[in-house]
Amino acid sequence: MDEKMMDNKKDSGKIREMKPDFYDSFQCTADQCSMTCCKEWRIEVDGDTYEEWKSLSLEDDKTKLTDSVKLGEDGYGTIKLNKEKKCPFLNKESLCRLVMKFGDGALSKTCAIFPRETHEFENRTEYTMATSCPTIVDFLKEREKFSLVGEREEEDVLFYMRDYMMKLIQDTRFSISKSFMMAFYVMLELSDKEKFGIEDIKKYEADEILSDTSKVIDGMRFFRLNTLEEDNELFLDLAENYRKEGLYESYLEPVAQMAERISEGIDSVNEDEIKAFEERFSAYDGLMRNYLAAEIFHSSLLPESSLEGMIVMAQWIALEYASIRHAVFLKWLEDGKKEISYEMVRDYIVVISRMTGYDEEDIHDYLIGSFESLTWDWGYFALILGNGRM
Repeated sequence: MDEKMMDNKKDSGKIREMKPDFYDSFQCTADQCSMTCCKEWRIEVDGDTYEEWKSLSLEDDKTKLTDSVKLGEDGYGTIKLNKEKKCPFLNKESLCRLVMKFGDGALSKTCAIFPRETHEFENRTEYTMATSCPTIVDFLKEREKFSLVGEREEEDVLFYMRDYMMKLIQDTRFSISKSFMMAFYVMLELSDKEKFGIEDIKKYEADEILSDTSKVIDGMRFFRLNTLEEDNELFLDLAENYRKEGLYESYLEPVAQMAERISEGIDSVNEDEIKAFEERFSAYDGLMRNYLAAEIFHSSLLPESSLEGMIVMAQWIALEYASIRHAVFLKWLEDGKKEISYEMVRDYIVVISRMTGYDEEDIHDYLIGSFESLTWDWGYFALILGNGRM
C-alpha cells in the first residue's frame, strides 16, 4: 500500500502552523493535578539530559541524578520510580525538586514538553496536545467542538483524509461508533485504488452517500454482548503488564477483576444493563467526540505517514476508545450502577491514553502480535465499536 500512487496537491511553499484552539492556554497545574504525570508512568530521559545529569545532584542527595535513571539498550533511559511508584525527584508537595533547584532547563525533553508534541511536515508544522493529561481532557469537556487554529487551505490527500475523519466524528447526525465505522470504510475503499486524490474523498462527503452508508450500517445485526466480550478481552490484554507492575492499581485492579468475572461467565451481564449504561454514558457524547477528534489530529497522520499508516492508527484510536468506554462500564458495574461522573470518565481517558501511548513501531508490533494481520477488516473494526448509542 505504501507504493500506491496518490495525487498530492502541494501548496506554494509557505510554512503554515496548526494547533488546537486551547494550545496556548495550557498551564501545568503541578501539585493541583488530579493525576500527575510524575507517578506510575515511564518518564523518558534523552541522551543530552543524561549527560547533563552526570554532573548534577540535589542538596539532600549524595548521589548524581543519573543514579535514578535506568538506561535501555537504545541509549535512552527511564527514571526509576520509588516504592510509591513516583518520580524520585517529586517532593511531598508533589512539586519537582529539579525545577525548584535548577529551573526548567534541567528537565528531560519529555518532562519539558509534555503534554505538547510537535510534528514537522513539509511546509507545515503541527502542535498537538496529548489526552493523557487530565487538564487537556478538561479543555475538551469545555468545548462544543474540538477546533484548530492556524492557516488552512486545501492540502494533499492524506491531510484531507484526516480532516474528513475529524468532521465525520463530530457529525451528530450519526452515533460516534457509526461515524468512525464510516470513516474507516472510506479509508479501506481508497486503499484498494491504484491512484486516488482529494476528489475521491469528496464523493463520500455528499449527504446522499452518507445517508445511504448510514442506512446500510443500520441494516446490519450488531450484538451488544459480542462487542462486550471482545472489548473485555482487549481491555484485559492492555491492562496485563500494568497490573503485573502494580501501576495505576487503584484505577485498574477493581475494574480488571470485574472484567475477569465477566470473562469467566459472559452471561453475568445482560443486554438491558448494557443499554442502561449506554444511556448514561451518552451524556458524555460531546466529550468523547472531542477526544476522538483530538486523537485523530494528534496521531493519525505523522510525518512520513502513508494511507496504510493512517488505517493502522485509526484502528489503534478505535481500540483506545473501546477500552475507555469499557473501563467506564466496568467501573459503573463495580460501583453498583450509579451515575457516571465526569471525573470517572476523565480518569479512564487519561489512564487508557497512558497505557496505549506507544510509538508507531510498538503499535505495529502489538497489532501484529495480537491479530492475524496488521490491518483489520471492516467487520472487526465494527465489532469492537458496536452500533448502540455507545
